[in-house]
Amino acid sequence: MDELDRIIIQALQEDGRTPFTQIAERAGVSQTTIRSRFRRLFDEGIVRIAGVVDPYALDFRAPAIVGVSVEPGSVDQVARKIIEFPEVSYLVVTLGNLDLIIEVFCRDLPHLSDLITQQIHSIPGVRSTQTLMITRSYKLGYRVPSTLGLGADLGDELDLDDGAEGKADGFEPSVDRRDQA
Repeated sequence: MDELDRIIIQALQEDGRTPFTQIAERAGVSQTTIRSRFRRLFDEGIVRIAGVVDPYALDFRAPAIVGVSVEPGSVDQVARKIIEFPEVSYLVVTLGNLDLIIEVFCRDLPHLSDLITQQIHSIPGVRSTQTLMITRSYKLGYRVPSTLGLGADLGDELDLDDGAEGKADGFEPSVDRRDQA
């Protein structure tokens, strides 16, 4: 990963709809270069495309964070079962008293209760759970702080080879019509 990759990532984290033409102008390279770099970042799993939604706006009245404690040696087995539940939007392995942290979106409290007591607790290896109800979201997103080395000032130009013109492997991300006027 080089400085241009970091600029692309930073720009898209600030606004995921930033047109490639705008990123290219800021970086001092062609739109084709930005497009091919984005394609590589996407293909390598470094960048993902996601719409972050407020669960209450979609009528999920019982979103929660659930901590799961598991038997030693069964973290992967339990995690693989939990990710199969459609209510689960996020799952990570952690260090400390809780082995897994999951975010779930449930329609209501009975739905949440069933998910935890009937489904998660029935998975072999689950010791216990701790549920934290989400009552209000102040920040929703998956942004990595730029203080961790993600990018230079977007106004700085880079001295990079522009590359060939044209689409990279025919890939065309969603079109932002704002820059086509």
